[in-house]
Amino acid sequence: MNPKALAFDKFLKEEEITAFERKDFEDEDGTVVYRSYIKSPLWDMPLFVILDHSIYSVIRLVVGPEKVTEQNLQALNVLINRENATYKNFKLYVDEQDNSLYLDCIYMSADDAFEPALMYALMTSIVDYIPEAVSYFKVAFDSHIQ
Repeated sequence: MNPKALAFDKFLKEEEITAFERKDFEDEDGTVVYRSYIKSPLWDMPLFVILDHSIYSVIRLVVGPEKVTEQNLQALNVLINRENATYKNFKLYVDEQDNSLYLDCIYMSADDAFEPALMYALMTSIVDYIPEAVSYFKVAFDSHIQ
């Protein structure tokens, strides 16, 4: 049983939020992953909420699935550095194994101190950020700097 997931389920039900699919993993950490997506002018961006027994709860947005290339990596790194210096509540990074750009937001709490409304507020800040950042992402993804 994952107390964070139970609290998050209760919050989603009370707030009548139906945008998430839940998947339970049978692992020692009691991992539960909620999946949704953010619509953007570029493409639908998969969004995951990862809850387990650790103090770390993760909101992970796949900003650019398989969109990182040798040609655009430099421009993306410039963008990532600028955005990471500007925004404290989340961090962008490239995973070179799957050539994707991710945005992670970490919410730290013990199981009994987990506040689903705060977790949802962090997600909302990401949802609000995406429309203003789409043009920056598009320029970086379309860049051909080597």
